[in-house]
Amino acid sequence: MPTTSPHSAIALVGHYLIFVIDFMQPRGLSAEALLQNTGLDEADLRQRPEQPIALSALLELMHNLHTLDPSPTLSLEFGLSLQLSSHGFLGYALQASPTLGDALRLAHDFAQIRSQIISFSFHESVIIASIRIDDHGALGMWYQHIVETLLACFFSIGTKLLGAIELDQVQLDLDIEEQVQHRLLKQMFGTNLRFNCRHTEITFPASWLATSLPQSDPQLAALAAARCRDELAQAQHYAAQQTKPQAEFIAKVVSLLKHEMASANAQEIIAQALHITPRTLHRRLAQHGLQFKNLLDELRHTTALEQLRLQRDSLADTAFMLGYSDQANFVRAFKRWTGQTPSQFLRDLNKRASAR
Repeated sequence: MPTTSPHSAIALVGHYLIFVIDFMQPRGLSAEALLQNTGLDEADLRQRPEQPIALSALLELMHNLHTLDPSPTLSLEFGLSLQLSSHGFLGYALQASPTLGDALRLAHDFAQIRSQIISFSFHESVIIASIRIDDHGALGMWYQHIVETLLACFFSIGTKLLGAIELDQVQLDLDIEEQVQHRLLKQMFGTNLRFNCRHTEITFPASWLATSLPQSDPQLAALAAARCRDELAQAQHYAAQQTKPQAEFIAKVVSLLKHEMASANAQEIIAQALHITPRTLHRRLAQHGLQFKNLLDELRHTTALEQLRLQRDSLADTAFMLGYSDQANFVRAFKRWTGQTPSQFLRDLNKRASAR
């Protein structure tokens, strides 16, 4: 499957947010509360359910959702409520496929049209087959909830397509920590369930791939797959359109930051210069997988090296220029970056110069 940078990726399409809104309504949570600070509107979502949703909006919705309803089983319950039809034309193509293997190969090829943040890949050999899930770090603390939703969704759909699943033949590896809500999974999979693994992966016998699906319809499968190809082209076009303005935004933040490193309220000043709020600045950087404090730290590191190589200013002046309250804080930061104190770095620099 082609990979897409989280910086320009579609986190998911809008109708999944509609499913969340409808699922949470009986629990007493309004769409307005769930969509707070996302920049999204319920009416617009319902009118344009296939619109691409940015990572920043998804992260904000996840924060709202799990703050308002901290139930540990919420993600598993939501996943069980999703059906193949919940996944648009991709769902119809999978459902109408001749065999399980055909369906999984389609999912491997077209999963990007549902989300470019979650990577779904299918692998097969003569003996075993596997489904792997990854987010490449884009979702941070919310990744566990997405994994739980997907596992529950796979189980619900799998039982409808295959009937009873022989779970003793399934190996489930999760790259998340074990939590109280995973007791049911432990009961289902027993010793075939492992936590804190390198990947989240479901492994099963390759012989299952030949299983005929009960709603197989070659004509419908071909039509739905053609529509999936159209949607994939649209998703890739959207990602290409996003790359340039996002790169320009990051470059503008870094340029402003060079002039505001010494400011105690640099983030507020830069947000004002960009005509956005500090919270929006934080969200837009998070959309690119970045944090303001990390950008500042990296810029201080490179600037410190440049200044020390020039040897024009004292260490105290350099510390002040970089925004450190005193020289000691600068020395500690420099040692964290390089493994040396500024004085040791200068001595080595001068030795190399003398040797030349």
